Amino acid sequence: MNKVIEENFVNSYVIKNKRERLLFELWGKKRRDGIGRFSHCTDNLIDDSKIRFKGQYISNDLKEIVATTNTSKCYVISWYEELDGKEFNKDDVLDLLLGCGMPSIAIFDDFVIIETEQEQGPAIKYFLQK
Repeated sequence: MNKVIEENFVNSYVIKNKRERLLFELWGKKRRDGIGRFSHCTDNLIDDSKIRFKGQYISNDLKEIVATTNTSKCYVISWYEELDGKEFNKDDVLDLLLGCGMPSIAIFDDFVIIETEQEQGPAIKYFLQK
């Protein structure tokens, strides 16, 4: 787990009065609970002014943004322990995360892609940018 990246994500994209609790959950014994709660309450936790896209399917335009970003790596917060707290190649991250059915957050230098837990129908995806 990279606390610097996670704290930067929370401070950049989560509304101010929810930050401390989310960080407490992410960094403690309740990490999975915090990830799950974030997934179910994403609309109430993220700063609306940072949302550039919200929908069920990631468009080719957003995939192009990922492909052309200057950074080669992406940090992941995920319900899946094998993905959580690790860095992945930017070219592989969308295939790993999107459509897996459980919540995941892909943190790039200048933007974030969130996929919520799939409940009924496709999961909701968010593209957030500073």
